[in-house]
Amino acid sequence: MGGDTMRPLIVGGGPAGAAAAITLADRGVPSTVLERRPADRTPGSVCGGLLTPRASEALAGLGVDARDLGPAVDTIELVAGPRRRRINWPTTSEYPAVIASRERLERELLARATLLGAEVRHGFEALDPIIERGFVRGVRGLHDGADTTIDTDLLLIADGANSTFGRALGTSRRLDWPTISSLRAMVPATGSVDAVAEFHLDLERGPGDGLPGFGWVFPTGDTMLNVGVQIASTARDAAAVNLHQLLEGLIDRVAPNHGITGDPSSLTEAAEGARTPVGDSIVPVAGPNFLVAGDAAGQASPLTGAGVESALLSGIEAGEVLTAATRTTAATLQDFVPRIRRLHGSHHKVARQIVRATGRPLGARLLARASTSGWGAETVVRYALAEFRASGGAAEAIDAIANVLVRFAPEA
Repeated sequence: MGGDTMRPLIVGGGPAGAAAAITLADRGVPSTVLERRPADRTPGSVCGGLLTPRASEALAGLGVDARDLGPAVDTIELVAGPRRRRINWPTTSEYPAVIASRERLERELLARATLLGAEVRHGFEALDPIIERGFVRGVRGLHDGADTTIDTDLLLIADGANSTFGRALGTSRRLDWPTISSLRAMVPATGSVDAVAEFHLDLERGPGDGLPGFGWVFPTGDTMLNVGVQIASTARDAAAVNLHQLLEGLIDRVAPNHGITGDPSSLTEAAEGARTPVGDSIVPVAGPNFLVAGDAAGQASPLTGAGVESALLSGIEAGEVLTAATRTTAATLQDFVPRIRRLHGSHHKVARQIVRATGRPLGARLLARASTSGWGAETVVRYALAEFRASGGAAEAIDAIANVLVRFAPEA
């Protein structure tokens, strides 16, 4: 085995891993990123979607302009049955919400990391950690099909949802906390496409049987729409919910407004799905000489499933902590835990309880009605996105009350 002492090794070149590599390089610390996918992989994944203004702001801090990644959207449309409500994107940030493909986002981030001095090894499948006396001392994997080992004293695990590498180091999911299942497809549209992010809050498995989740329709800047559905595991018999049926039903409903033609079942043949841990449900996120960030740590929002924003922010925090560890001792890695809690810990705790409540049909219907009302639309959206303002308001008042109430709420 060979490698540089105290050169951080990053397993996974997605938003969290790339953000950490850029942050490290900005502070004069070179790192090595192990990315399973080849550099010249064929585009075509439907993964990706909405970058929130906070995600765009984080990208700007990393040297990537979100406006170069896709069309900006300045309007949200909330739909529940016949009720529709349009609101401006409720943000205090000067940065836009953007629809971007995951492939393009990751390509730009890794190019930026490489430009700043990080080494990116494409085609490297990390298989097992090499552990000595409880510390990670290296990574064994396949690089372009060849057995390879790399030494390291500092490791960041950022290999995405259901991280196999994280589990090899002892991470586990809190089984009684929510997960999100999603399915999305790229659908051709012949109608005019507005710069609007459309959310459908009336997902049902049957009449009156509302589900905790939503569907979406996002413009991609060409003749395609990103259409998807997601539900939380708090739904009754969640494993039996047919996501393909939900997605086909959504496409059928929105087809007239968007000029979508063709059989919904054929339009979803290439749909891609995922099951993602959310709400900080993976522990631990800091070990003796390793950190876990992004979807590998279940850090996406339980309410929105907005994983890119959380991945970028947690990756930046990981980069800061790893920088400190290279200059002092690995013990400083434990600073990562309170940093992550400050990012979104209290909001995620409340969100887990809300997702449980909306797992009941009545809760789902009440939320859908409030979200499409004149008084509640902006409040619900601002709360879901944690877009809180110093000047206060209804969303801030709800957050303050909810944080008091959840102190007495069981997590089970």
